[in-house]
Amino acid sequence: MGVYIKGMEMSKNCMLCPLCVEEADPANGEMCMVTGTLMPPCTRERLDNCPLVPVPPHGRCVDADKLMQEIRLFIKENMLSRDDARELLETIEDAPTIIPAEEGE
Repeated sequence: MGVYIKGMEMSKNCMLCPLCVEEADPANGEMCMVTGTLMPPCTRERLDNCPLVPVPPHGRCVDADKLMQEIRLFIKENMLSRDDARELLETIEDAPTIIPAEEGE
């Protein structure tokens, strides 16, 4: 499962991330509230295990797989010609992925 935080920008490094908090002992550095990873003081990079994914500017995000399933149903019920449906399915298939599907979906 995932979460999208509207308006949150991708941080350049962990220290600038709002999900990074200072530990009680400043000598320990800071901790990622998502992964629980402790970072040495003054870390100037994003850690390799960062679960955050940048989301490019986009329009409305929809479940393309569900949409393709509905189009196939229209084909089956002869509500849409095969040629038109094929072209429509290819257009959806080629559309850019904004947020990848979860595993198992």
